[in-house]
Amino acid sequence: MRDPAGPARRKGENMKRPNPVTTVLSVAACKLTRAALRRTGRGGTAVPGIVAMKVEKNILTAVSEGMKVILVTGTNGKTTTCSMIEHVITACGHDCLLNKSGANLLHGIASDLISTADWRGRAQHSYAVLECDEAALKQVVRFVTPAAIVVTNLFSDQVDRYGGVENTLKEIRKAVMLSPSSTLVLNAEDPLSSSLALDTPARTVFFGLDASVGVQGDVDLSDAGVCPRCGSAYEYDYNIYAHLGGFRCPGCGLARRDPDVAVTDIRGTGPSGSAVKMRVRQNGGAQAAPAQKEREVQIALPAVYNVYNAAAAVAAALALDLPADTAMDALSDVRSAFGRMETFDLSGVRVQMILVKNPAGCNQAFTYVTSSDEDYSAVLILNNRTGDGVDFSWIETTDYEKLCADPHLKQIYYGGDRAEDLRDRLLRAGASEDLLTPAGDYTALVDRLAAEGRPVYVMPNYTGMMDLRPALCKATGTGDFWE
Repeated sequence: MRDPAGPARRKGENMKRPNPVTTVLSVAACKLTRAALRRTGRGGTAVPGIVAMKVEKNILTAVSEGMKVILVTGTNGKTTTCSMIEHVITACGHDCLLNKSGANLLHGIASDLISTADWRGRAQHSYAVLECDEAALKQVVRFVTPAAIVVTNLFSDQVDRYGGVENTLKEIRKAVMLSPSSTLVLNAEDPLSSSLALDTPARTVFFGLDASVGVQGDVDLSDAGVCPRCGSAYEYDYNIYAHLGGFRCPGCGLARRDPDVAVTDIRGTGPSGSAVKMRVRQNGGAQAAPAQKEREVQIALPAVYNVYNAAAAVAAALALDLPADTAMDALSDVRSAFGRMETFDLSGVRVQMILVKNPAGCNQAFTYVTSSDEDYSAVLILNNRTGDGVDFSWIETTDYEKLCADPHLKQIYYGGDRAEDLRDRLLRAGASEDLLTPAGDYTALVDRLAAEGRPVYVMPNYTGMMDLRPALCKATGTGDFWE
């Protein structure tokens, strides 16, 4: 009989517990390095993991032993989905580690896992929810055997690093093949990520939005790819946004799977959250009995993409055999992750920060912002550093026209390393000269926003967020990003 874990063990030669002595030394090196870095005001996200794995390369296998690990990957929504899943697990009565800093490469994940173990390398949590970069997933599963792998969605992102979205899919598929015992939690409306369920023995749990939600976005099939079975182009019965929707292949019949967790209606969404109806197949999995339950669910975060994230969190609960009702109840008081719909109270002014880093996510942010019925200011920050991807040509295919046409938008502050490129794109999108103001120094910008008194939507990419957020935190008394 074939050992289902055989391929993972053979390919992942590192999947073995290290020597106790080097384990202790590795843990000590990680803890001391992180403490020193944080004393100097730095996050200590990746360096402690680098140091620890130089002492003992297999340390992750030791510190993850005995924990149920959930790895969350995908293009958009990783950090928020992680935060939701951690909140759900805690609501179910279990202690859970979350890599709050968002350091999602191998060494960042190592830093969080190792630093929270005891000095002998034993895990101090029953569960761990870890955000994982798409390309790093195959590295992590060589050391850690996850109970579940959640894939939120796949879009073009950081093309200079990943190449096309099909390359990203291939990288994730390699990781899935290395971890056949993990349950896959997949987006039913994404033809790319849902294709991971093909030709794998892994258990699958699907989440999604039914056609009945009534959300019809702008169809953009540039990332949808073609049917992996016959190469035909997909057709759609309905569309949520971009290439997410009721896809089907006219050639071979491959189509959207009926989700185990489905949002059947969006009753309303606003700055403070969303009200939806959610249907859950109680025992999950494609072979489950037809028993289902539908109920009202409150999600304490706004926007359609957070409805998707919430559905993914409930699907993860099914994958872990946690009670679905408790999971759905927990969504009513879930908190935003840093920079992802994070809200600041700036002397009575509501400032909401929304990370944007690719056309699909940015367009959804604009859809949310322009649904406001009150006047507001926007802050747009564009860098093209290593953490963002140096290719920023994605702004050309992003719908800035939608933002610039909104009559409630009274001022756009623009900044970052590529501020002038961003300004040029906004002018071409229809922004008037008097609508645009350079952001300048971020501390002075925060003071100006407070004085103006209008609600503010801050939409930076990753390093732009890390540059601007400290000024907001200082003015509002908010904690550091790793807290």
